[in-house]
Amino acid sequence: MVELTREDLLGHLREQINFLERSSASYDAGFEDEAKRLAVVIRVLCHDSSKSTSLLSSLKMKTINFYDTALAYSPSNMMPYIGLVMMRISAQDGGAYVSPLDGGPPTRSQTRKIPFNVWWSGVFVLKDRNNQTFNRKDLVLNLADKEGGAHIDPNLNDEYANLAKFNSLGWKVFRNDISENFKNSPVLPCVRQIAHEVLKTLKDEFPT
Repeated sequence: MVELTREDLLGHLREQINFLERSSASYDAGFEDEAKRLAVVIRVLCHDSSKSTSLLSSLKMKTINFYDTALAYSPSNMMPYIGLVMMRISAQDGGAYVSPLDGGPPTRSQTRKIPFNVWWSGVFVLKDRNNQTFNRKDLVLNLADKEGGAHIDPNLNDEYANLAKFNSLGWKVFRNDISENFKNSPVLPCVRQIAHEVLKTLKDEFPT
């Protein structure tokens, strides 16, 4: 067995950053399903399990703080909460969830950082009308492990399926007196926004 050197690991990190950049550019060019590839890279970088060690853990980088671009959650707001994405509505195209990246209202932070464990699984970034909550880890692993990023599972758990397939957020648009669901689920744009947070974080740590 040959143990990888730190330089080997940094080489892998450079590759993963390149993957994130290329898939992000492809997503932004209109290929929304590229978020599935983004989910796989984020999993490689961030997810530790009993069977695998994340690249950031191997590099002893889980102590760094990560950018948190989610809108703050207000417990007094009884409506569904979408922290990472925005809604775009037009008379011509209807409604869609979009990734704001560094845009959006002033209430969306571009500079706030939080500890990795809080960022990854300690706070939720979506809450649907059934009061089911989802953190970044939930979204990334479902997309990577169940919906075709690295594996396709013939079964989705009910809570995630309701979010991704059956509009459990409940938002609709009305055009010509007809009610329509949004054109996409929030999952793919959420993962694109998570990738944006990861890239910003890693570029702070490795500016070259």
